[in-house]
Amino acid sequence: MTFRWINSGVLPRLVVLAVACAVVVVALAGAGIASAAPSTPAGGDAAYQVEISGNVPGKTGGGSWFWLELDKDGGGIYAGSDCAHGGGGASADRGALSWERQGEQLVIHGVQSGGLPPFAYEPILVPASYGHYVKTFAQVFPTLTAFLTSVGADLSNGVVQVQVAP
Repeated sequence: MTFRWINSGVLPRLVVLAVACAVVVVALAGAGIASAAPSTPAGGDAAYQVEISGNVPGKTGGGSWFWLELDKDGGGIYAGSDCAHGGGGASADRGALSWERQGEQLVIHGVQSGGLPPFAYEPILVPASYGHYVKTFAQVFPTLTAFLTSVGADLSNGVVQVQVAP
């Protein structure tokens, strides 16, 4: 039976088909990996990566979660989300930012939320040293704290965890 397949051309066609399928699978896998990789912003080379998780428990609480890449040239990018527990849902946030070092703090500008006024996160303040920190909302988000307090939010039992890494 095998001898007839070789002579009739069936086996060579199956081999060609198998090789073609393997090439397509490898090409698609490569394309998937290439499209999944994040693009490097202009300037590149992160000086800091900052992760922020700010949470206020309870029915009227909410939270903000951000990853920020601070590039050596004073620019960078961010991605994250925030939400209020009282309804309204979460908003996905991403974009470009700028930053500068002022003494022992990194001062970050340009982070915005789809669910808050454009000025709400101006500025974000985090330590300029690598490490994990537990802070108050007022220490990390001074303008957001003032805004939320002005509309009746109680942030007194909230906490912000900050990770500053290379």
